[in-house]
Amino acid sequence: MPENHRTGGSPVTEPRFTDPELTAIWDFLRPAPSPAPAADLARAPHRRTPDAQEIAAREGLDLGPELRHALRRRRQPSKTHPLLALPAAGTSGSPTRQPGPSAARAVERSRVMRRIAQFAPGLRHDQLRERTRAWDALQLTPPELETWMRALGVDGAATVRACRAFGIGPAALDVVLGGRQVRRRLREGMTVTALLALAAERGIDLRRR
Repeated sequence: MPENHRTGGSPVTEPRFTDPELTAIWDFLRPAPSPAPAADLARAPHRRTPDAQEIAAREGLDLGPELRHALRRRRQPSKTHPLLALPAAGTSGSPTRQPGPSAARAVERSRVMRRIAQFAPGLRHDQLRERTRAWDALQLTPPELETWMRALGVDGAATVRACRAFGIGPAALDVVLGGRQVRRRLREGMTVTALLALAAERGIDLRRR
């Protein structure tokens, strides 16, 4: 569970996690603080600070088994391993905390999920999660993800996997074969092997692009 840490003597509290990966996710998701007059703060009702699971549910973020296990473990601190308080953000001399590999992958999955939701806002949550897993497994860079998803749609992850397996990159999508672009043929259901055969008949190697 996060520890509430006061910042600069203000009554506003900010959660601090004992797990550095949860801290990385919180730093990525937390809203920017907005200044308010002291009198307004005194009259404002107290609001409970959301924990990591609430943030993940709100953002559609899959914490993964490692982080879920860490959350359960932190709810019951061990007597032999007491929780260590983390230094306040901005403390002089404190090193910048870098996200761990699990947190980085969770953040990347969240980014992929949000992009799919933008391309196909009508998807049910289970459909969104299924497509997120398929695209996230490809581990594309943001520009690659944008190019492939625009070309083949949110259901094109399997086609992208096949293209990459045969060495076909995004640059081949604009090649015209028989009056139609490669992207259109793939989106209409042509297999990658059939596409390569068609290109070979016309003396075009789609893998050298």
